[in-house]
Amino acid sequence: MVRFFSIGVESASASVLLIPVLLACIQLFRRNMTALRKGLLVVFTIYLAAVFAATGMPSVINCAFGPRFNLVPLVECVHETPLYLMNTALNILLFIPFGFFVPLLWRQMRSAGKTALCGLAFSMFIEFAQMFSGRLTDVDDLIMNTIGAVIGFYLANLLYEKVAVAYDLHEFGRHGTAELLSIILFTFIIMFCTQPFISGIIWRLL
Repeated sequence: MVRFFSIGVESASASVLLIPVLLACIQLFRRNMTALRKGLLVVFTIYLAAVFAATGMPSVINCAFGPRFNLVPLVECVHETPLYLMNTALNILLFIPFGFFVPLLWRQMRSAGKTALCGLAFSMFIEFAQMFSGRLTDVDDLIMNTIGAVIGFYLANLLYEKVAVAYDLHEFGRHGTAELLSIILFTFIIMFCTQPFISGIIWRLL
């Protein structure tokens, strides 16, 4: 419970800057965007912040290169089966929202293959960054995160016509992929640079 509370504090701290800047960018570059899509983009961005918090990403006050690797798939299943199964479930659940939001919000990602590739790329980015936070870079995480993204895609596919098309959620322009990448990178920068200081203030107030 303490860990979940900590993730909530870190996500809320990042949102202090994330949400106003995101809405300002939408106002500048996407004025014709529907209110529902704006709201879902805000939710997606907060979700990304929570993922970064949950995976122990580095920050300006906690960044040191110290890589640790597990490059053999499923090896921990033999030695620590209960813990491995729990971590496997959490890694899958963590990326289901990613696979759900991406094809709903960006038409270019409306295929299982593209969503899986996008989930894999996002997971690889996280695993690479974890080399600077003392966390284990694990090939199993890549596999399970990608599976989670694919599950999320198929859940989103059930709602695509009734939600994405009906409410004009998806991005039709050529810049949808760049928009997704920009949101991910911007969220990471906020989590890396400013979130630790805002979180410190919140913890002192609590």
